Amino acid sequence: MIDSSLLARNPKTLAIVGNGPVSQENAAVIDEADIVLRFNRATSCGAAGKRVDILIINRARVYMSKRINPVALHRAKEVWINDIEENGQVDWLFEHECKPNYLGLGPLEKARKHLERYAAGPDFLPTTGICAIAELLDTIPEAELRMFGFTHQGMHTHDLDAERDWVNDLVKEGRLKKFDASGAAARRPFAEEAEFWLRLTEKRLKHYVQNKLIHSGAETKKRIYGE
Repeated sequence: MIDSSLLARNPKTLAIVGNGPVSQENAAVIDEADIVLRFNRATSCGAAGKRVDILIINRARVYMSKRINPVALHRAKEVWINDIEENGQVDWLFEHECKPNYLGLGPLEKARKHLERYAAGPDFLPTTGICAIAELLDTIPEAELRMFGFTHQGMHTHDLDAERDWVNDLVKEGRLKKFDASGAAARRPFAEEAEFWLRLTEKRLKHYVQNKLIHSGAETKKRIYGE
């Protein structure tokens, strides 16, 4: 089980927002949920709703901290790393901007077990979104899970067909509610766009100073890059 003060409140609704297209009309639905959960770059944060309570990052090393949506990181009450700490360590700056909660291999193993029924191969890695769904179904089974921005497209390391089939079955069973992206696409208003670029500039500058200049020793580089 995930050690989360937010999940301990027994939320009734949870919006799971992927990085695919989200319609403008669903932005309000996302922000109305008891908990809003986003992933990695959280590209739709600020457009498809402003809230992010939980930010999940998959094996976040230095490259991810540079690509992450800085507004989402700033607003997130909890930051989860979908990996064990040895594999998922991130750079010096990231670890001082938040208190990452390393989830270990539990969500990954739960997702793989579900996907086995759909002939997913043993060499495929479940996506971060699917790992989160598998864990949440187990942790807060009574909550209504609302899914946005999932297109089941991406890297060849994932069995996206198996994941799509499992999600569709969850929808049929009433365990998951999936919102389509029909209609006008959600867009960031000017204030959100301005905050994004200001925080991104700040993060890039801090990243250079802290990781490249101050904490650039051999041991730090070994920990960050895993070399």
